[in-house]
Amino acid sequence: MKVFPFKQLLMLLMALILSCSAASCASFSGTEYAVINENITSADGFVYDKYENSTVRITGMESLPAILRIPEKIDGMPVVEITDEAFADNEKLFYVEFPNTSIKLGERVFGGSVALLTVNFSGAVTAIPANTFEGCTNLVAVENAESVIEIASQAFADCSSLSRFSIPSKLEKLGTEAFRGCTSLASVVIPESVTEIAESVFWGCTALVSAEIHSETAIPSYCFLNCNALTRVLIGDKVTAIGEEAFRGCRVLYSVEIGSGITEIADYAFHACDELTDVKLPSKSNIKIGEGNESLGIQG
Repeated sequence: MKVFPFKQLLMLLMALILSCSAASCASFSGTEYAVINENITSADGFVYDKYENSTVRITGMESLPAILRIPEKIDGMPVVEITDEAFADNEKLFYVEFPNTSIKLGERVFGGSVALLTVNFSGAVTAIPANTFEGCTNLVAVENAESVIEIASQAFADCSSLSRFSIPSKLEKLGTEAFRGCTSLASVVIPESVTEIAESVFWGCTALVSAEIHSETAIPSYCFLNCNALTRVLIGDKVTAIGEEAFRGCRVLYSVEIGSGITEIADYAFHACDELTDVKLPSKSNIKIGEGNESLGIQG
């Protein structure tokens, strides 16, 4: 076995560190590419960085238009990423359209853009990171999101006008408070593809009337807390448990159908559900039911 002198080892280590510093490398398909040029401005006003493999990441725009169409390429090079907060806190932008190519989004890319009305993902975006649209209070519609497999924490938090959005059929993960305070959402259907749901996803969605949950996981704590317009809930056979205070304060909820996969209903999951009269439970009798669930008409 060849033994390297200490000096050679040190020089090799330093070369590796310099060639791929945290500030200048990004990962695409398991391969790292260094940024070789920064803060370039294209003819149409996009500000971008160039990677060594001749792809680019958008970092902003000199003057943001009211209608923003993210290009597939800039200066002949594929756009692969949009960095954190690239278009955040804008008061002019009202429409965004993505190309039909895969683009990685950073966090809070459009956060606080209060004029934004519609986003068209064009069926190619796979992840909506944390706080992407948080505080976009006039956002009404999110279209063509069928390729999305992850909606991260607070991605749509306080999007109080959001009414036209369907949970994608391929979705796998829902982050904490992803739709917190979306006070115009009227119904949600969580598909079987979802294997991870964090707490408080729909907390305070005060216009929500119906919810269907078919995920292969538990309904977490506070998931529908204070959804005080919720009237009907269907819980599919693959849901395993209902977390603490999951439906607490849903005061007009009158119909709940619980599937055969449920093994536990945690404390206060249905507390203060004062109108709950139509309850369908699976026939098995080994469900653990915590305290504070008197609204169900049964005790654990």
